Amino acid sequence: MSKIAFIGGGNMSSCIFDGIKRAHKDADDIYVSGPHLEKLAKFADKKAKITTSNVEAAKESDIIFLGVKPQMLTSVLQELKDNGIDFSAKILVSMAAGFKIASIRRLTAAPYIVRIMPSTPAKIGLGITGIYFENGIDDKNKKLISSLLEPLGMLCRLNSEEGINAIGALAGSAPAFLYRFFEAVEHECIRYGFSQSDARKIVEQLGLGTSSMVIHNHETPISALREAVTSKGGTTYEGLQQMTAFKFEEMIEEVFKACMKKTHLFEEMF
Repeated sequence: MSKIAFIGGGNMSSCIFDGIKRAHKDADDIYVSGPHLEKLAKFADKKAKITTSNVEAAKESDIIFLGVKPQMLTSVLQELKDNGIDFSAKILVSMAAGFKIASIRRLTAAPYIVRIMPSTPAKIGLGITGIYFENGIDDKNKKLISSLLEPLGMLCRLNSEEGINAIGALAGSAPAFLYRFFEAVEHECIRYGFSQSDARKIVEQLGLGTSSMVIHNHETPISALREAVTSKGGTTYEGLQQMTAFKFEEMIEEVFKACMKKTHLFEEMF
């Protein structure tokens, strides 16, 4: 098993780390670095080597997962370069939104760079992880990196960095939009007299049942599933009419456009 390091011990690093440990029982040589050792204790409990030195973690690894925020990545990469880290035989795997491969290479001269975009349901093995390999990554290493990410859920191979931007919005950001819908339904349940506990249960079953209908009726268009719930002139129809009046589809389009616009602004910054 290759030596692996996580620079940054946040939520997504934790998800990937746990997935690797589940799928690769021999993956004991993993470093995790971060500014506060106490926040890395959960990794140490799972036999990771923890350190406050990004340089130490990078030096001891073959594959480096960059798990810091885009705004911090420049200084982290500069620190590694200034301390003489040789990237010539290492694979950098970046999960930073809007931070292009060209920017990483400019800071490190690393020849092997992969960009990924995970989503938070990866924590329970039900995420969507976009992955973009540059041409310099050979098939053996593509298979290796893919094997590290497959325990997170669906792995979506992309043909361009713009694809990474898109999957970041459509799969990475979208859970927050669904959560907001669930919050609104929960609020309405309470407004109509249900307890907080029952409202939560209703939302949970609503999400589970509706998603399961989509999954178990794979050959049926989602529009047809919607139509099956809708009787002309009935209550559901009236509710959908309100969604149309408030231009629901146009709103969703603008939501994803806003995500993409912000990503492109990050690209210009870095």
